[in-house]
Parts: sequence; structure tokens; C-alpha cells
Amino acid sequence: MTIASERLAAIERGFSGRIGWHAVHVEDGRTISNRADERFGTASVIKVALVAYALHLVAHGDASLDEEIGIPTRGERVTGGGILKHLDADRFTLRDLCELTIVVSDNAATNAVLERCGGAEPLNAWIDALGYPETRLPGPVDFARITNDVDGAIGVSTPRETTDLLRRIVRGDLPLAAELEGMLRRQHYRDQIARGLGDNPYDQWHPGRDPELVVGNKTGELDGIRNDAAIVRRRGHGTVCVSVYTNEGADLAETIDNEGNLAVAATGAAICAELLGLPI
Repeated sequence: MTIASERLAAIERGFSGRIGWHAVHVEDGRTISNRADERFGTASVIKVALVAYALHLVAHGDASLDEEIGIPTRGERVTGGGILKHLDADRFTLRDLCELTIVVSDNAATNAVLERCGGAEPLNAWIDALGYPETRLPGPVDFARITNDVDGAIGVSTPRETTDLLRRIVRGDLPLAAELEGMLRRQHYRDQIARGLGDNPYDQWHPGRDPELVVGNKTGELDGIRNDAAIVRRRGHGTVCVSVYTNEGADLAETIDNEGNLAVAATGAAICAELLGLPI
């Protein structure tokens, strides 16, 4: 048993709820997994699939990143994550709405993107065509509908399916994949997988820098749920796609040191130690 596998086993034993993960080294195919094919509520991690579908429509001429889209007036917008609930502006480009959906997990932007894509039915049909039968977004973000169980937690997926979607992004198998990975790298929520890996997110704003480590991710959270899906690139060591899902966690505190955040962070660090040679 490796140090990383011992650490992963200890994390699972010490976590109050259920935890699952799947990771793949893109270049050499090595994997690490636990409950990889079990269904978990995704919370906002499902937004990666939504934006990937929006970019698919753009690439096929059925939408434009520069088109303007209206959103409900401020008092009528869904609450939760994001900033649009605070702003008076009511028209945004599809590019900006996708950016807000990923980098600040904006729920009003998410619902606008979903509506522009034709709703959940065509999105889920596209997800099916990719070969992900367990990955679903049932409808707009609506806190009257959202619960903290698997089927009510905004969306649903498995660690393996989520990781494979990230792998498609890395390999450029999806249209405008580099655009989407750029959004993931601009992620503002870094309290899970990214927190312990040691990358500098500001490197991307300084031309000429060649960072050893680059992380792009999308988190999700609800009561008892902390999730993260990340693309981790280390110069000279390759690229890892990793998804870590939790539910039924006992810690409901909205803090960066929530038990779920710490478990996901420790899991990501152990996986990247094993697959990318990072210090654990």
C-alpha cells in the first residue's frame, strides 16, 4: 500500500458521510478510484457540463458567444451563488454568462445559459450521446426544488463520468475545450482541491511566466455536500483529471474549514501526490 492509498483510506474512515473519487492521468492512463460509479448529487459541479453544451452549440453555429441575453430583473433572480442577484444590469453576452456560471458559480447566469440552450431536455440528450447515463441536470436552479439528497442536489453524476468529461476537455475532444478550461482556471472558489496543491492562480495574468503547476476546477456545495472536479497540470509530469464527491456530511458550517472541504482537499492532494509526484 502506498503512502497516498493509506492517506485516502484514512480520509474515508474519518469522514462523517459518504465520499467517492475518480482520477485519471491523461497521458499514461493510471487511475485512482473509490465509489467511482456511485451516483452523487453534484451541486454546482454539473455546471461544467452545461457550459460545455453551450460551447457545443456555439461551435455548431446554433449560438454565439457575443449574442446578448436578457435575464430577469434583480428582485426576480434566483439567489445562492454568484453576484448577479446584486446587480441592476439585465443583459449580458453568452460569453459573460458562461464565465459567471463557472468562475463564481452564479445561479442566475446558470439559469440564463440553460434557457438559451433550450432547457434540460436537449442538454441531457447531449450528455447521453457522450456516454454519461448517470449525469443529469433536471432543470433550472430553483431552491424550492433543491434538496440535499442525491436526486435533488441541483444535478447528479458519478465521479467516473465527471472525470471523463474533464478528460475530454483536456484532450480537446469537445468544441471550444480550451475556452472552457480557461474558465475553470479562473475559478474563484479554491477552498477544496486547489487549496493544498500550491499553484498560483495569478500566474495566468503575467505574460512570460511558465508555472510548474496549473489548476482549473469547479466546486459545488449544499448542506452536507462538498464536491470538486479539477484539471491539474504539472510541467514534466503530465495532467490529472480528478473528481471528488461527498454527501451526508455532518458539518453544515459555511466555513472554508468545513469537514467536507477539508476531506476533498486532502483527497485531491493524496491523488496528485500519487499521480503527479506532488508532495503530500
